[in-house]
Amino acid sequence: MRLLRWLLRLGPRIPADTLGIHDLSGGAAEPLLAADRAALATLFRRVSESSDAPPRSTLLLLYCTIGADGAILNSPRTLREIIRDAGASVVIVATPNPRRCYGLAARRQRQLARANLLLTLDRRGGAFGVFVKRLVTEMKDGTSMPRAWARLVRQTSERPRTLLACELGRLALR
Repeated sequence: MRLLRWLLRLGPRIPADTLGIHDLSGGAAEPLLAADRAALATLFRRVSESSDAPPRSTLLLLYCTIGADGAILNSPRTLREIIRDAGASVVIVATPNPRRCYGLAARRQRQLARANLLLTLDRRGGAFGVFVKRLVTEMKDGTSMPRAWARLVRQTSERPRTLLACELGRLALR
């Protein structure tokens, strides 16, 4: 099986055990959070939510505002500390933030933790939930995250504006 995965250049498959939802928006993102939970919850065995400490999860949805200095508002933790504490291999920042702020946040304390990051620039209404659900579904079907994201970006005209940083490579879910 490893030889076949190597020949097809597939990455490791990690279990789709827990969807983590971490709300640092002070409740401002509740409508977005509810829509995303409804779209994704059925794809995972468990859903764990928190507005305090990051919930342990395979995939973490993070609702936050990133400041001009790269710090996360309403949190004593940096992005890397949140990733480390959640233990998530895939992190989706589900609230829109400026590209520059993402760059600053991602560079801070990089040695603490790495993950495949999907960073939202513009949700474009309901397109975000549809896009992320299709992304996770393709990953569960064995398609690596970067390949699934690239395919969806090419195929979908109504899609959110996102950035992808695959620090852990070609992960897929099982």
